[in-house]
Amino acid sequence: MTAAAAIAAWLPEARWFSGKDGAAASVSIHAAAPIPGTPVTLALVDVVADNERSRYAVPLVGNADAALSPEFAGWLVEAVMNGAILAADGGAFRGHSLPTRGDERPFIRCSADVAPLGGDASNTSLLVTSGQRQFAVKLLRRCREGIQPEVEVGEFLSRDARWPGTPRLRGWLDFTPSTGEPITLATVHDFASGCTSAWEHLGALVAPGGLTGPARDDILELVAALGRLTADMHRALASRSDVPAFAPVPPTTAEMQAEARRMTEHAEIVFDRAVARADALPVEVAANLQAVGARRHEIVAGLGRIAAIAPAPALIRVHGDYHLGQVLIRTPGPEALVIDFEGEPGRSLADRRRKTTVFKDIAGMCRSLDYLLWHAARRGGEPYHAENLRLLEATFLDAYRAVASGQAWWPVDAAVAEALLAVYKLDKAVYELAYELANRPDWVEVPLAALLP
Repeated sequence: MTAAAAIAAWLPEARWFSGKDGAAASVSIHAAAPIPGTPVTLALVDVVADNERSRYAVPLVGNADAALSPEFAGWLVEAVMNGAILAADGGAFRGHSLPTRGDERPFIRCSADVAPLGGDASNTSLLVTSGQRQFAVKLLRRCREGIQPEVEVGEFLSRDARWPGTPRLRGWLDFTPSTGEPITLATVHDFASGCTSAWEHLGALVAPGGLTGPARDDILELVAALGRLTADMHRALASRSDVPAFAPVPPTTAEMQAEARRMTEHAEIVFDRAVARADALPVEVAANLQAVGARRHEIVAGLGRIAAIAPAPALIRVHGDYHLGQVLIRTPGPEALVIDFEGEPGRSLADRRRKTTVFKDIAGMCRSLDYLLWHAARRGGEPYHAENLRLLEATFLDAYRAVASGQAWWPVDAAVAEALLAVYKLDKAVYELAYELANRPDWVEVPLAALLP
């Protein structure tokens, strides 16, 4: 069996593989290079599945995925920290470091210990320990040519904005083809030790009784801290008007109309797919899906209203995929750190880099708080109550507003803020519906509840 055929056999089971509805129709090796001194070959694999062509980064030992191999992880960190080059057919794998004072000496790799970070996702995240140093390594499985927001934003926050609210980016690995733009394959950050995600931290607080339990004050205090952190992140991202990729810009009518088209066209696609999947859902969930389908035109019209909201605040770079899982909490303190500025992996790099309103991130966090309450109720905690969500959202927004007030990217008119938040929460719920139908059908009821009146 060839390497390509062997990969095709296990690839559909990989969590990071985007072709979920069927096996890979064809697999071929686009570029590959053996890593010196290791049994690992780093390969770029071309796949045709579901009538879509895509490319993935796959380190291999034999024909098996070797992302968790200490040899691969140790080499990757060393290559990034020292700016190494590994020649391959059709190009080269290149490490890029972001040195600061005190980092002039070459990085010397010790034997590496590797552990997975987080659950399965569209990327592979690792904790790599080399000597006394620990790094968070993210292997960006889906390969796309162009500027990767994770690198661009990490470099900006470290070098230009000097914002301490995120772990420091140490560098990245890319594939530079003989022709075309580089493809970012991996990032290396300092590892934030002693942290749990805000999802886990808040989940533990909510579990013993929810907002009527003993941790009520701690829950609200942390949600307020998240509001301040989020506004501070946006302030940092908008802090350099002299850096074109991050300079705030006033929205034009054409841009707001284009945003409305993106939202409404996406919603139409999601509703078409949802109808086709209804028969595979439990009866009650399918009934709710039909009820949401009956509101299809109303929902699409609601999304389209963004084109008429005025005066809209300045557009800035945002996180783009913001939720409780993207914030780390370190105690005592608590100290909060934002991670994963990659944006939504399913979107193009150009779309992820596009400036938009801060309400994209705010809506993402509000929807994440909704999921938190549903999750607690499912695990035997306090039953789900919509008023609890309203309290958490108000706490988050009040704290956010206290920092954001007066900034060009925050509306002067409270009615404009309310209208923008409503549209972006609706858009996020539609996105969630598509995601849950494709990946976690047992969670479909959560976005459906948000889309019902």
